[in-house]
Amino acid sequence: MLSSLFGDLRTIRGNPAPEDPDHGFAATAILESVATEVNDRGQMVDSHQRDLVVSGSPAQAIRDHFTATRSDLDTATRLIALYDPTAVWASAVIKALSDASGRPIERLHLREQGTLRTLATIERTTLERRNEDMLRIYHADVRAPGTANAAVPLALMERSHMTAVIVGAMQPHAIDEMLDTLQAAVRHANWRCPTLLFMLPPNAVWIANKIGMIEWPARLKVQVLNEALTSASAVWNSLLGMWNRVKKEPVWGPPPALAPGLDGFQIKVADLSSTGASVAGAKVSLPVSAPAAAYDATVPLRRPLLDPALADRALDVLSALDGLFACAVVDASSGLILARQERKDQPVELDLAAAASAQLMRSHQHLARQLGLTTEIDEVMTSAGPRHHVMRNAARHKGLFLFAVLDKQRTNLALARYKLMEAEQSLG
Repeated sequence: MLSSLFGDLRTIRGNPAPEDPDHGFAATAILESVATEVNDRGQMVDSHQRDLVVSGSPAQAIRDHFTATRSDLDTATRLIALYDPTAVWASAVIKALSDASGRPIERLHLREQGTLRTLATIERTTLERRNEDMLRIYHADVRAPGTANAAVPLALMERSHMTAVIVGAMQPHAIDEMLDTLQAAVRHANWRCPTLLFMLPPNAVWIANKIGMIEWPARLKVQVLNEALTSASAVWNSLLGMWNRVKKEPVWGPPPALAPGLDGFQIKVADLSSTGASVAGAKVSLPVSAPAAAYDATVPLRRPLLDPALADRALDVLSALDGLFACAVVDASSGLILARQERKDQPVELDLAAAASAQLMRSHQHLARQLGLTTEIDEVMTSAGPRHHVMRNAARHKGLFLFAVLDKQRTNLALARYKLMEAEQSLG
């Protein structure tokens, strides 16, 4: 019997199957130490460290253990997993919580059998709050390459009550790889985490739109926060605010009922709002029994149907406006442009502007619902520098809006709004 960060993690005894000799897990404690340190506030804090030599798959061992001990998330200890691809904030958040509470940071070093190199380091601290359930916050820092080692943080996320993905300064290709990894993870047979929180830096509209375009499982609540990540306490306060919102929501339940003849579960296109992403949109059937690797490819989005001839006719109405830089018909759920017209002599980053405007339109619609308004938002206007951005909701084509970029000095704004109304009516 081995005591670890997860409770009692038993080694697999007996002879492994001959045809599957390397898929077991063995762990031996080679060092267990407790050192007392003084934190920045003068508190005495015990630092608990354990070194484990492992063979086989440590991620699978964590999955097996959580399957047995955390099968019912309603009664299991509240667990929040931190996923920090850039390794900037997660460890600092755990240290800040340990310093504030006086509770120790427990570390588990997973070492490879034979070489004793560190595969991953798992950190945990416990947070007790008055009149609240105890929280355990986990973070896994992967130190060695390889898919087996990269699966360790995913195994921690699968049975947590909320996973916070802290997105720092990352290249676009790294963002795409991270989202592909998470898409495969949430469709894994062991996934039970009900809430996935993306913590993005300010002005990361393009990342938010990528998240909103992904086909997440219908049972998963995807939330997005765009806030300045200036300190560990700021990260934790934002994370805790979201936890207080979702902690009483139902955990991962049974899949939605399928229509006759479908084998799989339903997935919906995420509709991103200013405070989070709620699911709404097209249904896609995926086989339940397929392996996670089968879901690496992105499922194409189903856009609202629109006759291209009608879209071109609507934009022709706008093209006669004096001072028009560009105009487009935009899908509000994804920010993708369905039809467009631009002036070649004064180019505009229309794709980026449309994506940002789609997020703004969704934010206003979300706020309108919170205020109890029963009608849709008709029009949104913004002004920045020499330009006006005008968005007109297409009432007869739900999910679409007309978007115009105008020269503030040359455009008659009242006439432009009238032309947008006329263009909307021409959509049919």
